[in-house]
Amino acid sequence: MINLDYIIMKKFFSLIILLFFASFFYGCLIFHKMSYTINIDKDTTGTATVIVSDIRSDASAGSNLDADKKNLFDYIEKSPEFISQMKEEGKNITHRELFLRGDTLMGKTDFSFQSIFSVEKIKYEDGFYYLTLTLDDSVLTTNGQTIYSKDHKRILWDKSFKVLKFEMLGYPFKKDEYTRLSAFFNSKK
Repeated sequence: MINLDYIIMKKFFSLIILLFFASFFYGCLIFHKMSYTINIDKDTTGTATVIVSDIRSDASAGSNLDADKKNLFDYIEKSPEFISQMKEEGKNITHRELFLRGDTLMGKTDFSFQSIFSVEKIKYEDGFYYLTLTLDDSVLTTNGQTIYSKDHKRILWDKSFKVLKFEMLGYPFKKDEYTRLSAFFNSKK
């Protein structure tokens, strides 16, 4: 029997920027890590804050880099279409911003949700929240318990948790690898 959770999550974190941030990329926006803080109001509703660290482009110049900059700075940061797209995915964005931490470009998004499943396919069953990942996905930190099986791993929280936290590694790039988008960020827009 095929494990549907495993199939859904197999490529999840290698494609998370695509699923979370936009639907069309010419180059590719990448990030170093992503952290989630999820506040549970009732069993499956609540709010979440997502922080993306060190946003870069895999394009070095030309139209692909320009497309990545436009996608990030015009579509993700400013457009109402991005808000609509996220709403269709069950994420009602209440705040979004790009900011610098030193020379590193960061992103932060706050949103509410009516179904915990909208938050990266987290499930709630039998008094437990869980997120299914591939064995290759790197969990840097969590306040839950990580459980490993032959085919996948899961972060597990029991229903007593009202705040679910986890941080995932996106790309473990070196300091000067890929194009830093912080050089193109104007915080006074």
